[in-house]
Amino acid sequence: MTQLITGDTADLDIDFADPAFLANPWPALMALQQDNPVFWSERNRGWIITRHADVKAAYADKRLSSARGLEQILRDIPQEDRDKVSAVSKYIPLTVNRLDGRDHMRVRTLMMKAFTPAIVRSLGPLIQSIVDRLLDDVGDGGEIDFGERISAMLPPLVIQHLLGIPESERNTLFGLVSDFTATTAAARVTPALVYKLDETLKTMNAIFSDLIADREKNPGNDLISLLVQARDGKARLSQDELLASFHAIIVAGAESTAHTLTTQIVQLCRRPDLQDLVRGDPEAAYPVVTELLRYPGTVKAMTRLAAESFTWHDQQIEKGDLLWIMNFGANVDERVFDAPLEIRADRDNRESMAFGPGLHHCIGHMLSRLELATFFASAFDRYDISVPEQDMQYHPSFVFYALKSLKTNFRKR
Repeated sequence: MTQLITGDTADLDIDFADPAFLANPWPALMALQQDNPVFWSERNRGWIITRHADVKAAYADKRLSSARGLEQILRDIPQEDRDKVSAVSKYIPLTVNRLDGRDHMRVRTLMMKAFTPAIVRSLGPLIQSIVDRLLDDVGDGGEIDFGERISAMLPPLVIQHLLGIPESERNTLFGLVSDFTATTAAARVTPALVYKLDETLKTMNAIFSDLIADREKNPGNDLISLLVQARDGKARLSQDELLASFHAIIVAGAESTAHTLTTQIVQLCRRPDLQDLVRGDPEAAYPVVTELLRYPGTVKAMTRLAAESFTWHDQQIEKGDLLWIMNFGANVDERVFDAPLEIRADRDNRESMAFGPGLHHCIGHMLSRLELATFFASAFDRYDISVPEQDMQYHPSFVFYALKSLKTNFRKR
C-alpha cells in the first residue's frame, strides 16, 4: 500500500459497520468517486474501488484474485487454534465466487446447467403457486412481518424444489444460511462468528452428504442429482467442491433474493406509479425490479486480493493487498447513469453491476428476477401495501444492503 493519508482524505474513510453507512452508503461512495476512485481505507485495511469503469475492470483483471477472504476471516484466530475451524479453512476457499481461472470456469459451467433460461422459465408455474400460497396465508391482510412471512419463505421454497431438499430438512438447512452470511459477509468478523461458521458448515455438510448419498442410489431431476452426475463425469467435481457448490446455491439463492424482496417492497410502497406498472403483470414488473436491483440494490461489494503489485490511478497496489469492489458505487456513477439516485423504470440498465459483469455475473440472476417480478405483480394486484413508520435497522454486512425486519400493512383490494 502506498497512499499519502492527509486530513482531507482521512475524512473520506468509511466504516462499513457504521449504522449511518449501513442505512445510506451512497453519499460516502459518491464522494470517493470524485477524486479518490482508488482509496486506501485505514479502517478496513484495504483499497475501496468506487467508479463504474474501475469496478467493471476489476472483475476481469487477472491481477486481482477471487481466491481471497480466508485470511480476512481467520485473522483473529490464533494459528494454534485454526485446527478448530477446519471446515472454514477447507470449504470457504472452494466456494465458486472465491475460485480463479480454470477451477472457477469448471465449477461455474457445471452449476450453470441448472440455471439455463429454459429451466428458469419452467419454474414459473411453481413460483406462481408458491406466491399464491403465501398471499393466501396473508388472508384479508393487516400488519405482517414481511421478512418472516414473505422474504424468508419464497426464495427458500424455490431453492428447496430446485435442489430436491426434503421438507424434513428445509427449516434446519435454510436456518443455517443466516449463520453462514453472518460471518462471510460481516463488516467486522469476530472469533465467535468464525467458530459458529465452522459448526454451521459441518451441519450443512452432514445434511448434504446424506442427500448426495441418496441421489447416488436414487437419481432424480433435481440439481443435487445433476451435480452428482457431474462429479462422476469428465468435469469431475470433487466431493468437497460439490458440498461447497451447494453452500453457494442455498446462500445466494435464498439469502440475497430474500433481502432484495424486502428492500424493493419499501421502494415500491413509496411509488404508486411503480405499483401501477407491476400490478398483475410480471412482464411489466421486470424493468422495475431490474432498476431497483441497480438502486438501491442488494449486493454492496465483493472483495479481491492483489495477486501482484501494480499502479492504479496513481496509487501503488501491493501484492496481497485487499480490495473492496463497490458495486453500489458503480451503480450510482454519474459517468454512466443519468441522475443515478432517481428510480426510473425505463432506464437502460445494461451497465448495471447489480449481478456483477462477465464471468462473475451471478448464475442465478434470471431466477431472482423471476421471483421478484412474480411476487410484486401478484401482491400489488391483490393488496394495497404500505410500510408504516418504524425504526429500520440494517444488517452489519459489507456485502448485503439488508433490513433486519420490516413491518408492512396489507389491505385487500
